[in-house]
Amino acid sequence: MCSIYGAYTQEKNGIDPIILNTVRLGAKDRGRDGGRKEYFGLQGDAYAVMGNWRATPTTEIGKAPFQPYGRVVHNGTIANDKELGAKEGEVDSMVLDRVLNSDNLVSFRKSLNQIKGSYAIGMVGTDRVFLATNYKPIYLLKREKAIYFSSMERHLLPVCELGVRPQRLQPYSVLDLKSGVSVKIPRETHNRRALVIASAGLDSTTAAYMLKAEGYEVTLLHFTYGCHAEKKETSLVQRIGKDLNADVKIIPINYSHFAGGSSLLNNDEENIAEGISGAEFAHEWVPARNLLMISNAVAYAEANSFAYVALGNNLEEGGAYPDNEEEFTHLLDIALDYAVHDGGCVRLLAPVGKLMKHEIVNKGLGLGVPYKLTWSCYKSGDKHCGNCGPCFMRQTAFRRNYAHDPTLYEVSKP
Repeated sequence: MCSIYGAYTQEKNGIDPIILNTVRLGAKDRGRDGGRKEYFGLQGDAYAVMGNWRATPTTEIGKAPFQPYGRVVHNGTIANDKELGAKEGEVDSMVLDRVLNSDNLVSFRKSLNQIKGSYAIGMVGTDRVFLATNYKPIYLLKREKAIYFSSMERHLLPVCELGVRPQRLQPYSVLDLKSGVSVKIPRETHNRRALVIASAGLDSTTAAYMLKAEGYEVTLLHFTYGCHAEKKETSLVQRIGKDLNADVKIIPINYSHFAGGSSLLNNDEENIAEGISGAEFAHEWVPARNLLMISNAVAYAEANSFAYVALGNNLEEGGAYPDNEEEFTHLLDIALDYAVHDGGCVRLLAPVGKLMKHEIVNKGLGLGVPYKLTWSCYKSGDKHCGNCGPCFMRQTAFRRNYAHDPTLYEVSKP
C-alpha cells in the first residue's frame, strides 16, 4: 500500500541526515504521494524521525493528509477503522494514534489486538520507538549512533557498511528500538498436527516416523503425478499409513503440462541413469516438483488446520537436486508467513534435512521403520531394479549400517 521509514537514536545529533534522506528517497518506490517526515524530541537526548510515502488507492476520491498521524506511521489497511472510531473523511490509518497504547512494549502489543487488517507500524513513545508488523515488512539497520528502518531491504542497502545487511523484523512481532526487546504477536492456536509429503520412499517414511516419535499427530499426503512407480508407491503409502496409525490423503497432480523431458514421466524407463552416476546428478529431474508439491501441501494444511508440512529432503540428495538443498526449505519456510491468511501459521519441517542416506537408515532402524514397505526405485517393476541411482543409494546405506536390507531387488549389488 505504501512505505514507512524513520530512525531512532538515544544520543544528541545521532541521526545522520544524509543517511536518513537516502532511505527516505529509496522508500519512494512503494508510493509516490507524501514523503512527509516529522521529528520527535524524546526524553533525555533521544530523538526519532518517522515518515511515509503513500500509494493512494485507485478507489479513493479526494486528497488525504499525509502521515505521520500524531505519533504513528502505518503501512497496510485497517478494515475495522470505523468500529475503532474513525471519523467521517478520515483515512483508516488516522485512528491508530488514538487506539494504540505506547506506555510500554506489552501494552503496545496488547493494543494491537483491536486491529483487523494488515500493518507495519512505527509509533513514538515517551522515550522510545515501537515497531510492529503482522505480515507487512519492516527492515532495520544499525548505523553508528542510530537505528534506521524502512519497509523494504532495498531501501537500506545503499547506506549499509561493507559486509552488513539490513535485518528483517520477524513477521507477527513487535520491537522496542531502545531496549532491542522483541515479543511475538499471538496467532491462531498452534497445534502438533503434521502433514507429511509422503512418496512411500525411504526418506519421507523415516521423516514421518521421526515426527510420530516426537509426539506429532501425523497425516501422510501422497501426490500422484504420473511417475513410473506410481501404482507401487500409492499402494505402499497406504500400508505405511496403516502401520503408522496415520491417515493417508492421496491427491492427483496433472503434470502433463510441466513434465518437459523428464525420464521419470516419459514412456522409456531404459534411459534412467544407473549406479553412482544416477545418484550424483539429477538425470531424472522433474521440473519444480518439490515446489509444486509443497505449495499444494501448504494449501491443504491451511484449509485443514495443520500447523506443519514436512518432507523427506535430505543432505545427500541436496548435492544433486536443488530442491533437496536445506536452503530451499529454509527460504520457503520464511515465505510461508506471507503465503497463508493473516494470523495463520504453517511451518515447514525437514526432519532428515541434515542427514546423509546411511544416517537416515540408521535413524529409521532405531525407530523400527518398516523399510520392507517402502519403495525407492524409479522403475515400475514388481521388485526394485537394483540399478538406478536410488536403488544404489539404498543398498549402500544398509551395507554401511551392517543391517539387513529387506528390499527385493532384480539385481543386487555386492
